[in-house]
Amino acid sequence: MCLLCNSLSLSRRKFISASAMFGAAAATGLKASAQTPPASTSEGAPAGALPTRGEYLVRNAFILTMDSTLGDIPRGDIHVRNGAIVAIGPDLVAPGAEVIDAKSMIALPGFIETHWHMWGTAARNMAGDDESTGYFPYSRVLGAVFTAEDNARGVRLGIAEAVNGGLTTVNNWSHNLLGPEYADAELQAHKDFGARALFSYGYSRKTGQNQTLPLDDVARVQKEWLPQLEGRVTLGIASRGPENNTIDICQKEWDTARKLGVRVTCHMGTSQKVLDLRHGVQALSKAGLLGSDLVIVHNTNTTREDLDLIAKSQSYLSLSPFTEMRTGFGYPPILQMLAAGCNVSLSVDTALLCGNCDMFAIMKAMQNVGDGAKPSEFALPARRVLEMATIDGARALGIGDSVGSLKPGKRADFMLVRTRDLNMAPFTDPVHMIVQSAQPSNVDTVFVDGRPLKRAGKLVAYNVDKIVDDANDTMDRVRAEVARQNRTAADVEKEMPAQRQR
Repeated sequence: MCLLCNSLSLSRRKFISASAMFGAAAATGLKASAQTPPASTSEGAPAGALPTRGEYLVRNAFILTMDSTLGDIPRGDIHVRNGAIVAIGPDLVAPGAEVIDAKSMIALPGFIETHWHMWGTAARNMAGDDESTGYFPYSRVLGAVFTAEDNARGVRLGIAEAVNGGLTTVNNWSHNLLGPEYADAELQAHKDFGARALFSYGYSRKTGQNQTLPLDDVARVQKEWLPQLEGRVTLGIASRGPENNTIDICQKEWDTARKLGVRVTCHMGTSQKVLDLRHGVQALSKAGLLGSDLVIVHNTNTTREDLDLIAKSQSYLSLSPFTEMRTGFGYPPILQMLAAGCNVSLSVDTALLCGNCDMFAIMKAMQNVGDGAKPSEFALPARRVLEMATIDGARALGIGDSVGSLKPGKRADFMLVRTRDLNMAPFTDPVHMIVQSAQPSNVDTVFVDGRPLKRAGKLVAYNVDKIVDDANDTMDRVRAEVARQNRTAADVEKEMPAQRQR
């Protein structure tokens, strides 16, 4: 979701009334400043030391490798050593390895998400039900008073929830970067929490119309941060794209990204009006900006001509069915995209709107959208949707050679899902069980880069109480600060350079 919405302006009376609804915290009139780092609210750090990359042998799982050569293995083992998958198959021998009994469990690659405004997870469910409390004005006003630490708290909360539900890789589409310190705070959260990520450096409401995002700082981040992140975190840019900027600005951003060797992600095709003006895919194509390093997000208003251009250029698509339908962007045209030969992956987008990062639910929604659009029970098979959530997501983020499927030589990013829980039993078809029945509560074990971050249904290295307390502290303070300042979305727009955004 983009932050600004030129067509929407809150009245002071409506906004303050809505803020008061959010609870007693807003009425306290706290004097917190957006420039003052928030104080800690509970003991301990949000994350402890990450588990070491040891040697493990997962025994007797039903393995969905998502690899076209290996296929499914009804009773197999996974041998992991020093962060990599050494072997997969039945009755493996690994003297000295720690054995994990996976009988009655399904093993599959960790889910890969391809577009998530993670800072906003600390403002979960803040989007209301009318124009005065909707996502666009609220994200604009709240984001303006977030500190760098608040951004980091959203990222920590998001990563913890993601790992808990088997989501091992995210694309942090970071578009509330009010200064370099915000990027640093988010990257530190990624470093501390151990999950895999693409950090897509974006713009902010300080980025004026027809200005590039801070490209110099993208280069700084690449130089200073990537060596610390052991290859787990890669770098990209989050561009506003041609529908919200000139094609010349896009050219400058793409040129810098390609010079640095990083990926580009941008929103596209969220309204029929923009489609009619041909500001989207066709503009990128004419400028030579489509390509295999580009992920186009949403594109719910599209044409077959656009989709053919995307497929021919080997660009990627990312869909977030819950937010696209809720915001009125339209039903994800998944069948048309697949028919054109496009690579489609799945997205959380923002917890302000969709509420959580449950990839199981996203897969189920996507299958149902596809079948309902046909209409046919057989239009979009469950396995095809599971590919979108795993190997196709890995390809979109440029890491398909390392993760997204389970095979020897790849990094050990995988989950074990219990099949004897009430909502999973009885054991029938494992792919349908994962797509149609499974929930985050069924995830027993999660490995990322060979580290067990969840074991026996419990997060290993994260201080959940601290993470939750910090998120609550952020929202109590931010609500109170917005109420104290008596600022509206229109005020924020006047104070900072305008952007041509929805």
